[in-house]
Formats: sequence, C-alpha cells, structure tokens
Amino acid sequence: MRLKITALALAVMCLICGCTINDRQVFFSLSGPFTVMSIGPLSCKKAEARLYYVNYKNLYDTVGETNLWDGDFDLEEVEEGIFKAAINHLCKVYVLNLYAKEADITLDYAQKNAAALAARQYEESLSEEEIKKLGINSKNLKRMVERYALAEIVYTELMNTVDEEVSEDEARIMDAYVLYTTNKKLFKKLGVQIKNGATFERLVATYSQQDKGIVSFGRGTYPKKVEKVAFSLENDEISDGIKAKDGYYYIQCKDKYNEKLSEENKASIISSRKADVLKQILDDQYEKYDSMLNERMLKRIENEDYSGVETDSFFSTIESYL
Repeated sequence: MRLKITALALAVMCLICGCTINDRQVFFSLSGPFTVMSIGPLSCKKAEARLYYVNYKNLYDTVGETNLWDGDFDLEEVEEGIFKAAINHLCKVYVLNLYAKEADITLDYAQKNAAALAARQYEESLSEEEIKKLGINSKNLKRMVERYALAEIVYTELMNTVDEEVSEDEARIMDAYVLYTTNKKLFKKLGVQIKNGATFERLVATYSQQDKGIVSFGRGTYPKKVEKVAFSLENDEISDGIKAKDGYYYIQCKDKYNEKLSEENKASIISSRKADVLKQILDDQYEKYDSMLNERMLKRIENEDYSGVETDSFFSTIESYL
C-alpha cells in the first residue's frame, strides 16, 4: 500500500481557533507533565507534537523561490499558523486512530513491518542533536509512525466510501451576462430596451448592481428561480425578466457549458463530499469523547529552540515505505 501523504495533510489544514476544534469546546488541562493532548482514552506526548511541528515548519520554510523567514512577512503570524496546522493535523491523526480502534481496523503484518522500516530510516536520517532536541527514541518513534500509517489507512477507507459519480448537470458551469437590479422601475425600463434590441453587454456594464462583465457560475450561485431559467438558456439567448426575493434579473447565456470549469467543479464537488465524510467522523468522535489540550505545554513546545533541527522528511519517509 502506498500512502498519499498530501491527501490527509490537505484535508486537515483547518486551524484550531481559540479553545475549539471543529466548533467543539476543548478543555485545557495539565493532564501530566509530558501529555500535550488527550482524546478519549488516547493521549499524545510532547515529543510527537514537536516532531509534527518541526517537520511542518521545515517543510514550509520555503514556498517556491520565497523563503518564509527571510521575506517581508509577519513571521510571528506565519509561525503561529504553521504550529496550529501541525497540531490540528496531529489531533486528527489521533481521532482517526480512535475511530480505527472502534471499527477494529489495525495494521496488518506487512504494514507493521513497513512502518518499522520507515521509522528506522527516519531515525537514521537524524543527527544526535536532532534526536536529543526532539526527545524521540526508537520505541516511541515506531509508535508515532504506526499511528500515522493507521490514520492514513482509515482515511483512505473512508474516502473509498465517497460517491464520485457527479452528473454533468450538477457540475455544469455556464458563462453569462447577468443584469441585476433592485429597482423595479429600472427593471421594467430595461425590459423595454432589451426588446428594442439594446446591446445586452452594454446594459450590464451600465446598470447592473453586481458583476459588470461575463460571470461563470454553477448550481447554488443564484436564487433557485433564477437558476432554473439560467440553466435552460441556449448560447446567446436572453431570458425574460425574472423577479426573485433579492431583486430582478435578466440573463444572457454566452456558453451554457464551460467544459474546463465544469470539470474543475466536478473535482471540487467530490473533494467537498470527502471533506464532509471526514468532518462527520471527526465530529462524531469529538461528541463521544472528552478532548483536552495542555495549552501551557503546547506554547512551550512552540517556543523551544529548534536551531540545528533541520528534519522535514517524517511524512515523506512514511510515504516511501507504505
């Protein structure tokens, strides 16, 4: 099995804000000198939080040709965002491990062996100084790799349940001029001008209270009444006036099916469905179990001295083995 490391990583980039995770209240508690968080019966030690943070930080040090730490950025804000992303990722790995425990999902022999090899290779890539500052050893590193691998397996299984069938109509994106006004008198006046052959594009540029040019949109962008008319138009066809709750519309279809944007929208719909599945699982677990974060310990980890710690290959090493 080969892990798609970016899949879960991207799916968990929602940040922890204040004292909530996924809108659920989290209780801050000093639950042991080395525990940074606990979710139900599972607890995370500070070495693992360090490992995630350092790897995230070093992975995101450079974006393209821009070094985040040398550029004209608010470095405190950048570092805070990366730290929150790393800890949120770690929280979700633990929640997915909790789900795996409930669903009786475990690593098989081959996966455990691959995890052990990945842990060994990663440990060998570290200097003595890095091992000391991260606070890791062969035993706890192996458990960290197994936890991450199990979370990936659960995530992959969950994503395999997502319906990826999206109809052309559901994904369709059309291009059109949308002439919108809240003025009833102007609406009637514009209707007369359209019947008399006025250039629709010019009317939009002059009178529309929204976009002044061609807009690309799909289902759910405009009120249902407007959407129904818009998606029934042929290319270059102009609609009759449409009265909706928020105002008045005329629409001219320029391309009833923008193929490129429709394909992109299809991918976006599938991605949204996957995100919904993951969110539901996470919400269910947070609802069942108490969650605690050791705020003081997390702050201490964020502010520790990581000079000389350059490792960024924890996630990619797992990917290469599993």
